[in-house]
Amino acid sequence: MRLWPDTLAGRTLSLLIGMTLILIIGSAWLLHDERRERFDERSRFQLLDRVATLARLLGDADDEERLRIIERVADRGDDIELSDKPSVTTPPSHPLERMIGHKLKRRLHLTDQSSVRVRIEFDAHDDGSRYGRKERHEHGPLGDFEGIHLSIRLWDGVWLNIRTNKFEGPPPWAGKTLQLLALLLILVISSGLFIARRMARPMSQLADAANRFGLGQSQPPLSEKGSREVRNTIRAFNQMQERLHKHISDRSQMLAAVSHDLRTPITTLRLRAEYIEDSEMREKTLATLAEMEAILSATLGFARDEAADEATRSTDLAALLTSLVDDHADLGGNVDYKGPDRSIFMCRPIALKRALNNLIDNALKYGGSASVRLVEKNEGVEVVIDDAGPGIPEESLEEVFTPFFRLEASRNRETGGTGLGLAVARTIVHAHGGQLSLVNRSEGGLRAAVWLPR
Repeated sequence: MRLWPDTLAGRTLSLLIGMTLILIIGSAWLLHDERRERFDERSRFQLLDRVATLARLLGDADDEERLRIIERVADRGDDIELSDKPSVTTPPSHPLERMIGHKLKRRLHLTDQSSVRVRIEFDAHDDGSRYGRKERHEHGPLGDFEGIHLSIRLWDGVWLNIRTNKFEGPPPWAGKTLQLLALLLILVISSGLFIARRMARPMSQLADAANRFGLGQSQPPLSEKGSREVRNTIRAFNQMQERLHKHISDRSQMLAAVSHDLRTPITTLRLRAEYIEDSEMREKTLATLAEMEAILSATLGFARDEAADEATRSTDLAALLTSLVDDHADLGGNVDYKGPDRSIFMCRPIALKRALNNLIDNALKYGGSASVRLVEKNEGVEVVIDDAGPGIPEESLEEVFTPFFRLEASRNRETGGTGLGLAVARTIVHAHGGQLSLVNRSEGGLRAAVWLPR
């Protein structure tokens, strides 16, 4: 399973969501700490206020009223009693104890240092060391203590002893706060998805245009959108496409001029050869000129195929192969077709027909037969052409695609051709984004396999 997305939009969105989650979690942690301190401060104030109020009420009351007051104010978790002796006998050892005692003396207007005594009972897992810093002395959380003992000497010398363990932690997160955080995350994801898609769309269009351009499909210049780096990349692609089109156009014009300039002297030589009196010399000269003209035509055809500007359109590939098979069968060739009756495919039909025709023609010429098979797959189509010939030496299977390379060394066009048929076929197949390969079959003969992606 891929955890890191593979697309630019997915990675941008993942990065944005990740940073937002870190920000939310960090903010929640800081807010939780702040809420805890504010709640502890309020709890400390309520404790001091309750104890100071109780001490004032008991100081102005008689014995009967004191018992009634204690009975009314005592709550669950409180232990309040009046005694001749203080329950806290040890001096304060913790800064928080001294702080609570100091504030109580100030509220009760007591000047005697020993009139208020405080002892804090820490829980079994905490010895109070984590409250050693000064700032924690002032804001230590009361909810982490097991109890607080207070001894306060009233005006008549009687000691008010209080032990309380009624401490509450901060309340849970409010549902509204959690809803707002969830809404914030949803808004970030939605806006991030929109922004990421807008950022990635120009790159996706550029990749699609480059792929179509690589397949030889002409297209208008892309609009320059997106960030500055993306705009610069699109501008460079448009300039490259324009320069390549101009280069191809210039080369096509040059080839047309070469064709015209070379055909004229060949025609002139052919006319002059008719006046050669020696019949044998005349026939040899005319044959040489015919071979030159054939080579020139094949060379120009190869160059035109490389610079072809045929539009891509929807084509029935099965019908195209059937027509080629029927044409060769009508000329007496041993050829057959196996495959679906209909196979719609986007291609340049004229160029592709020439490439497949070259392969079938080679199979018939050098193998004596041609078995054509069309196989449809999800990713594309495969055209397989088998023959029953002697095959090709393993070391020459790739070399035969070189222009003007011929296995037959006599240089006779009737037996060895011009050496451009396979080169033209591979050029056309590559222009469709496909692959053309040759392999010797184990049962004998050669197999030409053409793979064309959708």
